[in-house]
Amino acid sequence: MKKIHIFNTIAGIIIILSMSLVLTGGSNNIPFFLIILFFISYFMQAIDIGKSVWTMVTGLLVVWSLGSLLPYLFAP
Repeated sequence: MKKIHIFNTIAGIIIILSMSLVLTGGSNNIPFFLIILFFISYFMQAIDIGKSVWTMVTGLLVVWSLGSLLPYLFAP
């Protein structure tokens, strides 16, 4: 259970920071949806409803959030 909380903490920091960067860059409402989906995923894991499915959802959100940072990392 402790490993899941550490994973969710790190994932939450990555998702919220990267989506806030996207929002400040001028975006539509998709980053708000992803942040809300992360919180739903976290609470579903906390109350133990389909923990493995919601862990995969969180992992996909982290990958998507890191993908949105690629222009910042590789821009000339």
